[in-house]
Amino acid sequence: MNKNVSDKKMPDETVLKSDNGELKIIAEGSYSKPEKPFIFVARSPETYAQLQNLAENLPLATEIDFGKATVVAAFAGTKNTGGYSVKIKKTAGKIVIDVAAPPKDAMTTQALTTPFQVVLIPIEEGNTLPLDVSGTLATAIETYKITSGEFEYSGGFAGIQKKFEAEGTIGILSYSDYITLVFNLSGKDAEKARKLIETASGVIKDGKIEVARLDAGSFSENPKPPLKVLGTMENDKLSLIFEPLPTMVADGFQARGKIEAARVK
Repeated sequence: MNKNVSDKKMPDETVLKSDNGELKIIAEGSYSKPEKPFIFVARSPETYAQLQNLAENLPLATEIDFGKATVVAAFAGTKNTGGYSVKIKKTAGKIVIDVAAPPKDAMTTQALTTPFQVVLIPIEEGNTLPLDVSGTLATAIETYKITSGEFEYSGGFAGIQKKFEAEGTIGILSYSDYITLVFNLSGKDAEKARKLIETASGVIKDGKIEVARLDAGSFSENPKPPLKVLGTMENDKLSLIFEPLPTMVADGFQARGKIEAARVK
């Protein structure tokens, strides 16, 4: 599948910065490793290294400032002909991902293809990354509904501690040893509306999940470090534990929590 690859890598100068805050295509083509619809989000060098196992000819991690940008990759899965393409756009504060089919009268390659696109998106560290996915990519997402969820954050000059329950859904996309989680969570907090709407990717091996970096959203006050997520997924059940990453910020806040969820789609 990866022979005679027509993938193209963009010039290095497009990687380091993005004009006018718009996304930049850093790789795209008709052939990639994932044979099923998949999305991967890299917000750290560690997760970017995982993405490099899925798509060839990507820029070096040292060329990307992950404090100011995120890399999003979308894979269409196997198509029976050429002419298909993946489109990632930034619209109204959301990242919109779609797979475009060739026109009905188009002359296309009569061979299996696995189209993909990888883009660099300007986003400050700590900001969320909402995705809007349609078509076959949306259909491929498995949805898990929270059955129990407990979160807390603590810290600040006054030593504040706040506990609350969480509700909502988590979308799951997986391919081989890689997994992407689409969080759409709300905190039951009478004092303040709390949201964790974020997409993060990592690895899954033997049912064990590890995500190196997830922004905590408003599940914690600022300043706060990102979260590391560990968990398991088996028999349509999802169990996740959230722990704060190390931070050098004095008198900041830290969030942690745990979630149990069951598959509904």
